[in-house]
Amino acid sequence: MSLFIISTPSCASPQRRPTEEVMSSASSSEVREKNRAVVHTFFTRLEAFDIRGFSELFAEQGTQIMPFSPEGFPKRLEGRAAIFNQYRGMPDNFASMRFPDLVVHDMVDPTRFFVTYRGEIRLKSGGSYNNTYAALFVIQSGQIAEYYEYFDPIVLQRAFGDALGASYNVGR
Repeated sequence: MSLFIISTPSCASPQRRPTEEVMSSASSSEVREKNRAVVHTFFTRLEAFDIRGFSELFAEQGTQIMPFSPEGFPKRLEGRAAIFNQYRGMPDNFASMRFPDLVVHDMVDPTRFFVTYRGEIRLKSGGSYNNTYAALFVIQSGQIAEYYEYFDPIVLQRAFGDALGASYNVGR
């Protein structure tokens, strides 16, 4: 009787994930705290209208995904330059921006955070834009690799109406 050993992908050693590489150089709690600071800085810079500093938190090829965006509004921004372009008009259109009720939830993977928050935004046109959000951040090498933003698109459309595209530099 002969014994044959067949190696299949499920038996082969798995590829190391980026998180495992990070974990080999620092403890999980150290990685988590550094990455959590990136998430908090994201909101601090937005509130200060530091759009250049905000966009620099993203990796060069970082993405922002907004799966529930209304028609005519991007569902995905690819790269730091596209993210900067999307947000650069905020200081011209927004009088103030706050994110109260910000809760950053740790996940098992220290490079990922689930975040819930409200946005209280006063528009220079005199109106306001107040929405509720849920987000997923994926941080790699100290920068945002992926940012998934979930919000109510009806609230967004009501606040901006026909000025939505211009307020966020859509298509420019």
